[in-house]
Amino acid sequence: MKVLVIGVNTRHIACSASRAGYTVYTLGRFNDVDLKACSDRSLIHDMPDVHDQDLPELALSFRTLLPVDFIVLGPGFEHLGDWVEEITLGNVPVLNNPTHIFNKISDKAWLAEKLKILNLPHPFTTPLDCLDTPEDWTGGYPAIIKPRLGAGGMENMLVSDLKDLEMIMAVPECGQYLLQEYIKGTVASVSIISTGKQAVAIAVNEQLAGVDTLTRMPFAYCGNITPYLSDHNEWMRKTSMNLAMELELVGSNGVDFIITDKGPVVLEVNPRFQGSIDTVEHSAGLNIFRLHHESFQGKLPVCGDKQCFSIKTIFFAPQRLVMEKKVYDYLVQCYNEGTAADVPSEGTVCEKDEPVVSLLSNGNSKTEVVRQAEQLVSGLIDIIEDTHSEV
Repeated sequence: MKVLVIGVNTRHIACSASRAGYTVYTLGRFNDVDLKACSDRSLIHDMPDVHDQDLPELALSFRTLLPVDFIVLGPGFEHLGDWVEEITLGNVPVLNNPTHIFNKISDKAWLAEKLKILNLPHPFTTPLDCLDTPEDWTGGYPAIIKPRLGAGGMENMLVSDLKDLEMIMAVPECGQYLLQEYIKGTVASVSIISTGKQAVAIAVNEQLAGVDTLTRMPFAYCGNITPYLSDHNEWMRKTSMNLAMELELVGSNGVDFIITDKGPVVLEVNPRFQGSIDTVEHSAGLNIFRLHHESFQGKLPVCGDKQCFSIKTIFFAPQRLVMEKKVYDYLVQCYNEGTAADVPSEGTVCEKDEPVVSLLSNGNSKTEVVRQAEQLVSGLIDIIEDTHSEV
């Protein structure tokens, strides 16, 4: 079957589809080495952010990739199902959560109210435009500012006191953000396959965020480790499956938790493919794209016993970085050894704080894969520093 994957970043979805035997067409922003290898046709379009004014031009590229058997929308495009159906006249299935469901769940303010109704623990949350004065915030300090829509954590920031909040509320765009109680703990996620009526939890993952050697942004998502082992896994699995059914989610979805000293707290529901797809597939021995496709036919997976440890670390550019030959050759070598993904083409320019590459490792324990990941990152940093010292 022929699938078209559209997104700012499509590699993780496209390569899973290719491994499952699909003919894969892609439309996205990045011209990664592994994306080219797993795509039968790939069109690159400069789309740092998707705005309505970009859609007519994107539609021209989109049409050149038709016909296909179905379409999957990836990062930055999951809310554009109606746009796709308009172009295809509704004749090509879109295998994503319906737009109205995606938009509701992606609104963190809406989700906070829904979790409150369901009596599930969740950080105290208030949209900034609901506060008349900074004194109206009753959630304590420090607190955390988040975009009301969006994922990845790159725009998240701490608010340390009333004075900080006063400064933020003076910014005209503050209405696009919300204020949330800051809770410390381990961030974990549960990967789910659901049909809208039933759901199966296929993995529990530890999320990596703000790791010093990977990013300078304190809350940026920079990878994960599968599996995550804790006494709370069964509760998190059941809660995630119940949420998927309550919210009528279909396909590959995820639920994020913060595990505190008092137990897990639901953080977010992600009604889309997650970045953890790489480690989940390696750890559980499953193909997420195939399971996603089959879930739209009402089929749920039967999970086996295979479970090794797998880690993915995302390295962000510490400064403006040009993918010069020495760095490129190192990453291609890693890619050929199965330890790198999202490998940029030679000559690619990565601006400061943009993701550069994902580094992967598998093993028999968390300690083993973390050590291997540290070695891969250290090797990359050494080559980047050597390259810059030669300039």
